[in-house]
Amino acid sequence: MNSTRNLKALLAASLLAGPVLAFNTLAQSRVDDIWAPADIATDSSGNSYAYWNDNNNWSLGYPPFDPDTNAANTFLNAGFNDAVGSIVYCVVTNDTEVGQLMCGFGGAGTLVITNGANFRAGFQYGQWTGIGFVAGPGTLIVGPGSSFTCASHLWVGQGTADQGTVIIDGGTVSIPNGQLGVAWNGIGGTSYITLTNGGKLFMSQWASSTLGAPGNTTGAMGIMNLADNGCVVTVTNNQTSYFAALTNLNELVAYGGQGTITWTYNAALNVTTINAVAPVDRNTPIVSAQPIAQVVPLGGTATFHAGITNVPVNYAWLFNGNNMADGNGISGSKTATLTIANVQPANIGSYSVLATNSSTHVEFVLSGGASLSASQFNLYPVVTINGVPGNTYVAEYTASLTPPVVWTPFATNTIGSFAPVYIVDTNTPLKLSRFYQVVQQ
Repeated sequence: MNSTRNLKALLAASLLAGPVLAFNTLAQSRVDDIWAPADIATDSSGNSYAYWNDNNNWSLGYPPFDPDTNAANTFLNAGFNDAVGSIVYCVVTNDTEVGQLMCGFGGAGTLVITNGANFRAGFQYGQWTGIGFVAGPGTLIVGPGSSFTCASHLWVGQGTADQGTVIIDGGTVSIPNGQLGVAWNGIGGTSYITLTNGGKLFMSQWASSTLGAPGNTTGAMGIMNLADNGCVVTVTNNQTSYFAALTNLNELVAYGGQGTITWTYNAALNVTTINAVAPVDRNTPIVSAQPIAQVVPLGGTATFHAGITNVPVNYAWLFNGNNMADGNGISGSKTATLTIANVQPANIGSYSVLATNSSTHVEFVLSGGASLSASQFNLYPVVTINGVPGNTYVAEYTASLTPPVVWTPFATNTIGSFAPVYIVDTNTPLKLSRFYQVVQQ
């Protein structure tokens, strides 16, 4: 796990990324825009960086871009090399799209996507992305609120000298159509993908070689580390058969190998999720009494309580995975006991509490979810959303399914740490003539 430790100074400084070269063997003609940074800055840790969106940092005098759809046989391929004799990290702060990305091609290179930027690669021609592949080493860092999406495969590393590293530091990486291969290719060596600070990875599939050996049979190994329990990996279809062997081989780890990896398959959504459970030591809060589900009349009072006795803790109650605050009938949102007075349909859902110890070595635990429902609940239609945490869903209704069907949105919800979320249509008590659907944004 040393690769991650070596980048701590870079992450703490919010540094941004590095060098660039371009090529594409599939196109009859290509545009090579080589990273040749001229406007270089240095952070407090001595790291050199320059900005992607600066014309002076590219050999063609402008940054790479996704080529015009009318430009036949033209393919932009942005790669990274040590063009100035020392590594200059390349920083992306604006939404960007390129025909193909190879980071580290021809020498060490680091690309950092930050400032909420969204980076898309390969969609013009359905091309794969390489991080430390086909040459390296190469590193991709996706910062908080930023995203990286590739049209096809994401290949990370290829062998001993061509190490690849991906750090999802509070951002999101999506591979909607291809494979993730961390050390899938090459002989020997180790490549890394680390999720931290609540980072998220969305994959269309998992394969025997996703983390290299033993699936690739060539000895190259990949390590996936979910470094905190806010991180999540979501994979389409039931992929659970792969993970036991990978955890036994310490290729799929939590908290750098100190925590526990868990996984579940949701048949209704047809997705597998991978999560991390924090390691337990003498400073770790332990839930001795979980909150209990409540059923109260509308207008009544509900009370949830959690017991943690082994260490002093600070409490934060969550409603459907989102932070709560006192007010509007809610009290005790930062204590062991949460009270909800004058329960209304908007209060129906799942409640849990996050307990954080008060020592200098911060550790936390999230309780199980307890549902709140109302005894008069059957007066109103209820839409249940079994969504993926972090995704946003829109509930819609129509009065008729006879074409042309017109759907009207009436509620938008982002799923927090727990599903399901319950949406109550309070406009139609005892009315049976509405139909509902839920659409992911």
